[in-house]
Amino acid sequence: MTLTAELNDRPELARRRSGSLRGNLLLAAPFLALFYVQLVHHNLWRDELNAFAITWASPTLHSLFWHIHREGHPWLWYVILWLLSRFTVSLAAFKLLQGCIGSSIILLIALRSPFRRWEKALILASYFFSFEYTVLARMYGILVVLLLLYCWERTMRPARPIVSAVLLGLMASADVVGMILSAALLLEYAWAALAQSRTSPLFSRAKAALALLVYAAITLFAVWSARPAPDVSWRTTGRPLVYAHSFSHLYGAFLRYTSEAFFSVKSPRSGYFWNPQLGSGGPAYSILMLVVLAALYLSLRRHRNLILLVAVTIVAGTAFSHLVYLGSIRHYGITFLAFLTALWILRGAMPSKLFPAAAYLLLALSVVSGAWAAIAAWRHPFSNAKVAADWIRANNLNSLPLVGQWDTSVIGVAEHLHRPIYMIECRCQDTYLLFSSRRDDYTDDEAPQRILGAEDFYHGQPLLFVDAEPLPSSEQSAMESLGLHVQPLAAFSGAEEILENFYLYRITRDAAGSSSSITFIERRMREAHERSAR
Repeated sequence: MTLTAELNDRPELARRRSGSLRGNLLLAAPFLALFYVQLVHHNLWRDELNAFAITWASPTLHSLFWHIHREGHPWLWYVILWLLSRFTVSLAAFKLLQGCIGSSIILLIALRSPFRRWEKALILASYFFSFEYTVLARMYGILVVLLLLYCWERTMRPARPIVSAVLLGLMASADVVGMILSAALLLEYAWAALAQSRTSPLFSRAKAALALLVYAAITLFAVWSARPAPDVSWRTTGRPLVYAHSFSHLYGAFLRYTSEAFFSVKSPRSGYFWNPQLGSGGPAYSILMLVVLAALYLSLRRHRNLILLVAVTIVAGTAFSHLVYLGSIRHYGITFLAFLTALWILRGAMPSKLFPAAAYLLLALSVVSGAWAAIAAWRHPFSNAKVAADWIRANNLNSLPLVGQWDTSVIGVAEHLHRPIYMIECRCQDTYLLFSSRRDDYTDDEAPQRILGAEDFYHGQPLLFVDAEPLPSSEQSAMESLGLHVQPLAAFSGAEEILENFYLYRITRDAAGSSSSITFIERRMREAHERSAR
């Protein structure tokens, strides 16, 4: 397969791609309708909300990048949200933005991809396009839009390397796994261009060098923006290289970038669908891994550039997962995206031929995941943050000071309320979660004393305490011994994301608890004085 072949076949490719505009729009219509219904039904959760909330608290681009260095992601998504936040902080507008992104993904596949119509239907019904990268409002949607634009550019206008370099650089600016995928795409493009240069090159060496410089400049800026700050928190993700010498961890990472990239949901027996978190996976996922690897090879075995694309994605993704951050299903999906790109290029070069049967097997696997996700999404709320926030408003408790435990979860309740919350992990009050090391020294057995500290922070006012788990009886007893009375108010359980369940308590200080509080404050002041003396 060569770039010249693709260019020479462009009129035929255009005819295959466009078909009937009306027919393609009719194909897109049910997928758009399902997407809009799912988007309205979806309850925003902490990872979606916190990125937007950071932009509310960033009056300038300088302050925004200060926050980005503590997020572990490059700049693109945050700048887009920051621009939106200059006009509104409405979560409805946030969902509207995601609606535009998801619609673009569906329409680009339906109207611009070279696939046959029934192949487009398979792709649109797959898990990543029916839910993960469309319904969830995160940076991965922008990554996919850029990828689809690159695929169109790569097959329809392969002689424009600078445009392709810009798109690949912006992909690297969307997420760290976007850096991995864009690098793999660049290698495939360079391989194909080099093979073509031996006969009739489509662009000069000067243009190729300029394209590489453009890509390098955008990608280096993305790497800089994702560079962790010195005081970044490692509490949630764990420090890099911790499992570097663990073979089982390496195997688990490889399993995720192969098996979960195509079968992307939990077993229907669990009643849930999101984030399989398969651990070692057991024999079933190991067998699935072998099936996936065999199917990938059989699908692309005649095209070394495409094998290179998928292989580099899997190997680099596995290395990142093993050495830096194990990640979640949204990260593992880049293998599916690399495979889709390979099929796009393959269809562009051979518009009249069917793919090998193994390729359709892999697409069918993802369709099974997509179908189960579409059904199971209605069995549980994705998050209970909005439900808990609405209950607080309805019961006129919005004036009580908010205090929370499990900061990565309870921050979502505060963000739905557009209110600050005192998080006991960092002993700080904020309107969003800052991944700073001030939260890293917390242990669960400190909860009663830290809640007492929050009570003192609010000068003895009754507290509305939000927890991502029910308060254990041992913690309640410890709080009672410190002079704090704990009154359960409401529980919101059964969320699809297991850390998006919330338990609300009213905490008041008993009259006899004043002396305990004074003792606690004196002890904290003494500890602070000793630290400063050292």
